Amino acid sequence: MPNRLDELFAPERLRRNWQKTKKNAGMPSATATEDKSPLDIFMRLQGLIKGRFSGDDGEVLRLLLEELHSLLIDIFPTAEKNLVPVENRVKMIPPAHDVLNRIEDIIEAFEIAVRRR
Repeated sequence: MPNRLDELFAPERLRRNWQKTKKNAGMPSATATEDKSPLDIFMRLQGLIKGRFSGDDGEVLRLLLEELHSLLIDIFPTAEKNLVPVENRVKMIPPAHDVLNRIEDIIEAFEIAVRRR
């Protein structure tokens, strides 16, 4: 076992991996989101979930996505719809995080269940 660990953490091996990482770091990411609005990102998430889950699993996630969408609309209003005061928008961020965490947990649970079948 110690020999395997020594091989795994050998400085030369790590140096090669670091060099690969440096080369890849300069490449633009296919999923760059700097120029996308939160609602654009939400729509992408919704599309991925719809494509991956169906039936009862999809329905559970659809309900959570609806809840998240309504929060995001209030947190990030468009120019013509700025009905929610800034103080209230800030208060909606933790519930939005909670919904995102629930979506993540449920997706993980569904994927674990699929792997066990």
